[in-house]
Amino acid sequence: MVILMAIIQRRELDRVLGIRWLLLYGRRKTGKTFYVRERGRYSKYFIVTRGRSIVDIESGEELTISEFTRLLPYMIQSGRVVVDEFHRLDEPFFSLLQGLSGKGELTLITSTRHYFRRFIDENSPLIGLFHLQEVGLVDPRDAVAYVASLGIKGKTLMELACLVQEPWLAQTVGTMKEKTFEVLGSLLKDYVPSLTGEIFTEEDKELSQRYFAILEAVADGKRTSGEIASELFSRGLVDKNSPGTVSQYLETLVNMGLLERVLLHGKRRKGYHYRHVSPVVDFAFYLNSKYGFFETGLPEKSISQHLRERMPSYMEVFFERFLARLHALQPVKIALPELEVDIALRRHKRLALVGEVKWKGKLTRREIRKVEDKLAGLDAERRFLIVPERSVLSTEPEEVDVLDWRDFVELSRG
Repeated sequence: MVILMAIIQRRELDRVLGIRWLLLYGRRKTGKTFYVRERGRYSKYFIVTRGRSIVDIESGEELTISEFTRLLPYMIQSGRVVVDEFHRLDEPFFSLLQGLSGKGELTLITSTRHYFRRFIDENSPLIGLFHLQEVGLVDPRDAVAYVASLGIKGKTLMELACLVQEPWLAQTVGTMKEKTFEVLGSLLKDYVPSLTGEIFTEEDKELSQRYFAILEAVADGKRTSGEIASELFSRGLVDKNSPGTVSQYLETLVNMGLLERVLLHGKRRKGYHYRHVSPVVDFAFYLNSKYGFFETGLPEKSISQHLRERMPSYMEVFFERFLARLHALQPVKIALPELEVDIALRRHKRLALVGEVKWKGKLTRREIRKVEDKLAGLDAERRFLIVPERSVLSTEPEEVDVLDWRDFVELSRG
């Protein structure tokens, strides 16, 4: 029996795969290699090993750097050449690229986010040669379209789409469908520590106790640099209880693609709210911070229960990303006293969309009125309430648009 690998259609990659000189970058396991191999058009595909061998993945032939640099000018004239993990080559490969100056067709792939910077540095001789495309988690719209194609509906569709933003879960979701929640724990226990270690290795960084503790602290709800510093100080991992002691670590984790920072809206001084990019990685580090999950594991039933409890907060971020991509808006966090809004998106420093996510089975009239009052106090172009199904509403809210799973399936087709 032939097992077909699950492929999530990636709109940002489909738009660029035909560009003559293309550079794809992003952290490991975001589907760069898989998508290019399955959906790209090329005549030669090479991967550079950590030992700097250059291997033709079709023939298995191994080339030295000198052989490869000698042949590359001829190969790119007869068809597209893909070089995966190209950053391991360094010189003289980069000088060769400058000499070729956009001739033929070439795709470069790297699992680091810092090497690509030499291509955009104003002093780089390579600037402008490549179209640069970051490959992060799956676009929420593509995730929804993929899960909907499996015949799944309702609240479960949205929750599985949230998980499958990590493309390595596509095969599991495609096979297990609703039962994915039951087996997720066994996947995360070994996979997430391994993935995190690989990301640090590719970025030439050591996964120290401080980095690990920051990833746990953020998963446990510490959102500002001050809160994160306090947590590390309490663990004896930094000498001072000051945001400055963790600022460089946070910068590194953001540059690696493990954390993201969201601008605080409404504060005079610039500030940020930190969170994990991946809900799946966040969940694993949350379990580890509470229960030592990576060492001891947890019963699957317990993991499923914890995931149900955490899912509403993951859905808030999922819908925020969906709407931000859909409308080309910037996510922000409202930084006003006594006011916390689930989703806030702005355009040119002005709030465009604000919304609440109520990911539950029933919404009372009183809860709906509270949503109306909260959102009415914000000067925004549009206000909305997101629920799993419209049937959970006890009454229709006033001056607030309601969106449920059917709306997001329809929007994902755009």
